[in-house]
Formats: sequence, C-alpha cells, structure tokens
Amino acid sequence: MKEEKVDDTIQGLFMRATHIYFQKNFQQLNGLGLHPGQIPVLWHVFREEGLSQKEIANRVKVKPPTVNVSLQRLEKMACIYRKQDPKDQRVSQIYLTEKGRELAKRIERVMQSNETQMTRNFTEVEICLLARFLKQLIENIESMETIEL
Repeated sequence: MKEEKVDDTIQGLFMRATHIYFQKNFQQLNGLGLHPGQIPVLWHVFREEGLSQKEIANRVKVKPPTVNVSLQRLEKMACIYRKQDPKDQRVSQIYLTEKGRELAKRIERVMQSNETQMTRNFTEVEICLLARFLKQLIENIESMETIEL
C-alpha cells in the first residue's frame, strides 16, 4: 500500500486544518438540527441582536440572498424573529427567540471548548502570535488578485 504524501506547504496545512476543524464542528453540532451555514448566522445574531440581513451577510461574508435562506430556516425553527427597523421600515432587524438563544448558548459552549482544545500546549505568547499570523494571512488572502488561467 502506498503511503499518503502530506502537503506541508502553508496552503496545504491551512486547508487541512480548516477541513478537519469544520468536520469536527459539524459532528459536534449535528444533533442541533441546524444546517452548517445557519450556525454563523445564529452566532452573529446572538452576539449582536437587531442586525439587518445585509449586516449579517457582511459579517458572515456571504451574499444577502444566502443569508435570507438561513434566516428563513431559522425563523421556521422558531429560533429568530424579524422586526421592522423604526428608522427605515424597509429594513428588518433580526432577534433571537428564547429557543434561538438557548441554541446559541450551546454553540458557544462547543466553540469555547474547541478553542481550548485547539490551543492546548500553546503558551500565551504563541497564541497571540498565532492570532496575529492568522489575521495577517486573512488580510493577505483578501487582497489577492484574481489570476486568469
């Protein structure tokens, strides 16, 4: 049997880490009845209620129609409700129901546990450096130009 070759480039390691992380997260949160795309939407509303669909889309980094699908599903599950913005009647603000708040608290506990597990055996200095490196990596990726093939 041929031994699998591991890609130790930064890209390879980054892709492997994110793939494994999302797999584990999905396994942990699978029993909540949420689609993986709904989790960040619920999380942002939990962190700041009253956001508009557009604000959530900007924070999650997806298009507003994609967020709308997640919001409709969360609404159907009785996790969120919409309220018209008193300043602009065309805009709906998103709020959590009690069920949504409880679900978000469960997600928060999983995420806190995962953060602890991911940084196990790291010093505080290493954690600060890793955070700085990841922020720089994100900034660099966001500024990448599209290369036509």
